[in-house]
Amino acid sequence: MQASVKIMDIDVDMMSNDVFVRKMNEYLTDDHLDVIMFASTKMLNKAMEDEEYRALLEKADLFLPGEKALLATHHVDALEAGDMVVNYRSLGMMLENLIKEDRTLYIIADTEEAVEKLLHYCKKMQPELRMVGSYSCEQGMEDAAIVNEINSHTPDMILLNLPVGLQEGWIMEHSSLLNARLCIAIGGVAELIFAMQKETPEWVRKLHLEALYHRIFREQAVKKDFRTRIFRKKITKYNNQNEIHDYTKDDSR
Repeated sequence: MQASVKIMDIDVDMMSNDVFVRKMNEYLTDDHLDVIMFASTKMLNKAMEDEEYRALLEKADLFLPGEKALLATHHVDALEAGDMVVNYRSLGMMLENLIKEDRTLYIIADTEEAVEKLLHYCKKMQPELRMVGSYSCEQGMEDAAIVNEINSHTPDMILLNLPVGLQEGWIMEHSSLLNARLCIAIGGVAELIFAMQKETPEWVRKLHLEALYHRIFREQAVKKDFRTRIFRKKITKYNNQNEIHDYTKDDSR
């Protein structure tokens, strides 16, 4: 039985990084497509407002926390210390620990720049991973043509980075048609992955502006912490409203 936590009545899967890596390697031996989604606060906020979107999330084979903010009321520091999957960093850990069997990758993203960034990230984490094709929304292909193009390469993995809402709708509509073994949807957390990879530019070093550059990144971290506190308050408010509703319902019997 798979462990999960409820976040605003949405089940988010919980597992150790070791189990996650093992599952991904097992999925890559299956003959059908397994869909993994890394959840974000934006995705859960949308799910609370849109029942159809929420139903799409529930179709995923694994719905994993992609941001620590999601686990703000679940002792996230203790979970992280216990080597549990708590955010997008587990994707890199999984890539590093792929069983070396000439694994192939197809990348779908909203821009060519995002495709290049994801390729750089994947190759950094797993140099032996081979990209066999890519598609960006800038190309403007029809859905049927995209599916045919992917299937012509028969990739082991599809890495999907599209805007929240579009991403989940596209993969669930076409999953039964795709000739691949694993699709990992990271659209809600891709920007966090890109930020993690960002190095100090050469021009910053030449102008001796490293202190200013890193201060800007610290300010971004503060904003991220602020968003975490906002999301924690939202979860608390939601839980309190549910408790009041349940109490009122019981009292009326």
